[in-house]
Amino acid sequence: MKQILYFILFVTAIGVTGCIKEKQFPPQPIIEFQEFISYVGDKNTVDSADCIIKFTDGDGDVGLSKEDTISPPNLRLKYLYKNLVDGKFYPMDAIDSTTVLDTLYFDYRIPNITPDGQYKALDGTIKAKFRTSPVFYPGHKVVKFEITLSDRAGHKSNTVNSNEITVPWSEQNVNDKLFGAPPVLLNCNTIT
Repeated sequence: MKQILYFILFVTAIGVTGCIKEKQFPPQPIIEFQEFISYVGDKNTVDSADCIIKFTDGDGDVGLSKEDTISPPNLRLKYLYKNLVDGKFYPMDAIDSTTVLDTLYFDYRIPNITPDGQYKALDGTIKAKFRTSPVFYPGHKVVKFEITLSDRAGHKSNTVNSNEITVPWSEQNVNDKLFGAPPVLLNCNTIT
């Protein structure tokens, strides 16, 4: 009797696992904003921050090899500030600027994370680190970031926005440079 019960459980387990389909994602990356964390340092200044996004990619071709020095960065965060008069967000060079400024981007090069094996689909979390102060341009009270991710085939992800970030005001040196530190891949899973 036990043998029949074990046989039935074994056949049932094989039948259930055989019916589970592998997850399918489109070949272009899909991103979702998760969280923006500001870290306050001395004198109530934001001295660093992390922007965390989730992603999926159906063919797993996210990331660039160390040898690839020609391809443009594949994670881009466009800095937008809120105009307190009309309540809309604009890039740095859009409104009432007496100084000609260029649009401010934080660009990152995600390392190659294509999995070995037959199944290439990926999902994971990327943390873009801001490690050079000032993180925010002096005078801006509310900002957000417009985020995109590209893969090696040139597929561009959907565009997502971070939450609105209220900037704690402080006197910060306008001449400080704004650069992004290398991103950290928090986790990445091969989809089966």
